[in-house]
Amino acid sequence: MNNGIVCGYLIRQINFIWERIAKQLLKNTNLSWTQLAMIGLLIEAEGNELTLKQLEKGLNVSQSVIARMASNLTQNGYTETIEGTKDKRIKKIRLLKKGFQCHSEIFAPMEQQEQPMLKGMSLGEKILFQELLEKVLVNSIELQKEMKKI
Repeated sequence: MNNGIVCGYLIRQINFIWERIAKQLLKNTNLSWTQLAMIGLLIEAEGNELTLKQLEKGLNVSQSVIARMASNLTQNGYTETIEGTKDKRIKKIRLLKKGFQCHSEIFAPMEQQEQPMLKGMSLGEKILFQELLEKVLVNSIELQKEMKKI
């Protein structure tokens, strides 16, 4: 079998397993894994706020999906929506206390132990693995864009 196909299959299988793990981790919240990723981007952002456009780019999902997720997070008290001071069309999402708490409750226990996915890897292997996954992601995004042109 083609090496690219085998790698794609393995990535798909890993994704299925991590989706189930994510559901287990998030079972006591009303969040999806992507919403938690949005909270993670906000935690790392200056002032803990980003525009919808920045979130769209950071998560590589459509504007309508970002708007829906942001609305849901705001309705559930994880974030708040702020209108731009100069341009009212620009909306920013800012993380609230509940968002910080949710993130720390889910990720703090995992940060205190070795990441299960990377168990048994040396530091160099972990760095290389991340770099290779980032290349796979970039290549996959480029392929997706090319296929939309066809």
